[in-house]
Amino acid sequence: MTKSGGTFFLDAPGGTGKTFLIRLILATVRSKNDIALALASSGIAATLLPGGRTAHSALKLPWNIQTINTPTCNISKTSGMGKILQKCKVIVWD
Repeated sequence: MTKSGGTFFLDAPGGTGKTFLIRLILATVRSKNDIALALASSGIAATLLPGGRTAHSALKLPWNIQTINTPTCNISKTSGMGKILQKCKVIVWD
């Protein structure tokens, strides 16, 4: 098994099971005692995911991203969140 990363997009009309699929992916990864992060752009979407958080909260994203020349997340490699990001197997962003 290769450990290569990738980006996948899931786009479908409402009511077709996207949230079900995301919850299934999260449960499958977590059942193997691996780390799966559930992020969402809005607080309401975050509440639909088990362990879900808003991306701005979890990743410490700057709110004024358009006015900063070099926007970065304020997470150090040695912080708790930095270690989680290094070890996580999947990040789901709804």
